[in-house]
Amino acid sequence: MPSPGLPRPVSGPAPAGPTGPWDLTFSDEFNGTSLDPKKWSFQSEAEADWSASPLGTGNPDNQQLEFDQPANCAVSGGMLDITAKPDDITSAAGKHYAWSSCMINTSPSYAFQYGYTEIRAKLPAPKGFWSALWTWSAPGVDIPAHGETDAFEFYSDDHSRLHLSQRNPAGGGGFIPSGFSWPGLAGTVHRPAFDPATGFHTYGVDIEPWGTTWWIDGRMAYYSTRTSPGRVNVLLDNFVYSKIPPAPGSQGHLLVDYVLAWQRPANFPRPPVSAFPFPYPLR
Repeated sequence: MPSPGLPRPVSGPAPAGPTGPWDLTFSDEFNGTSLDPKKWSFQSEAEADWSASPLGTGNPDNQQLEFDQPANCAVSGGMLDITAKPDDITSAAGKHYAWSSCMINTSPSYAFQYGYTEIRAKLPAPKGFWSALWTWSAPGVDIPAHGETDAFEFYSDDHSRLHLSQRNPAGGGGFIPSGFSWPGLAGTVHRPAFDPATGFHTYGVDIEPWGTTWWIDGRMAYYSTRTSPGRVNVLLDNFVYSKIPPAPGSQGHLLVDYVLAWQRPANFPRPPVSAFPFPYPLR
């Protein structure tokens, strides 16, 4: 449901979700032949095992089996393909990984506290993969829960669920009964009317001073009064999930058409209460 009474931008791409006015602040439609190093980097403080040679990161204590490296991100035909696959890699710290993938983030090119981020993507079909678009605190920014907001998390063993989460303690909780609200987490398990692995769909999250709203294919999916405590980067991944691992030899492809981000003009008024209907159905 668009927020009533708020016009769309007059120029540039408009969000598929919330209406404007908006200022486009980050854009990648993957029209080149490789990732743009002015927009993306391959290492994030969200992962513990940093490696200079080979270049990349891993995070086995976070239920991840893979080593994330640049080689698994390919750009061709206007599309980013993040491929998770079997591999044989030892990081500089001596940790061995039998899988590889790629994680990218917008540090240092783009950081924000409030704004809307959107992706159009086709998610991996085989079981064992864990794709997500999320935020993490910018380098040097010390904030609760590292500022993590999950625009979506998708565990490919169950195509009927998308996990939409706000992990920041600032603000109130999520709405019950259509969502969950724990001391460190608010959000919902969204049940889409489509299979995210059979076609392209848009997924977005709008983080504002008055709360966080999730959008899927241009429709509001959930709202929480929790919000961001500070500046964050945007991260995109296709992890290999250790709790339900892939079948031997299988591959998971996260195909991305674009990643776009907007921010509202200064002094933008809070939308009316009618913009956030309650309770939300689990569509």
